Amino acid sequence: MTKLTGNCLCGAISFEADGEVPVMANCHCTACRQSTGTAFATLMFMKQNDVKISGTPKTYQHRSDAGTTMTKHFCSDCGTPLFTQNSAREGMLGLRAGLINEHEEFTPKVNVYTSSKMKATLLDDAIPAFEKMPG
Repeated sequence: MTKLTGNCLCGAISFEADGEVPVMANCHCTACRQSTGTAFATLMFMKQNDVKISGTPKTYQHRSDAGTTMTKHFCSDCGTPLFTQNSAREGMLGLRAGLINEHEEFTPKVNVYTSSKMKATLLDDAIPAFEKMPG
């Protein structure tokens, strides 16, 4: 079991999580780059029921290139990207790893959507990389 805590920049929204983290990934898709303003998103996926959120994030939904509904959660006060959900992975919540106080708990296991990565982004050859989302 992994215990994680974190909050947005202004502190209006915080979370506590306690559970398994089956997926730790770097996502290089265009939507992740646009929604974070960074070269890629760093995500830790947990069961939504294992995450207790204090405060109410604002949400934005869009379609992924695979046709699924993506829901981005963010702080309406400071704009911090907080969580992500994918309709194809019901019951799972992606925590933005940069928010986590226990940052030593994040070790990416995979790079996805490398077909969309910025050319300047260097990838660690020891981490599996996929041009799209693996099946």
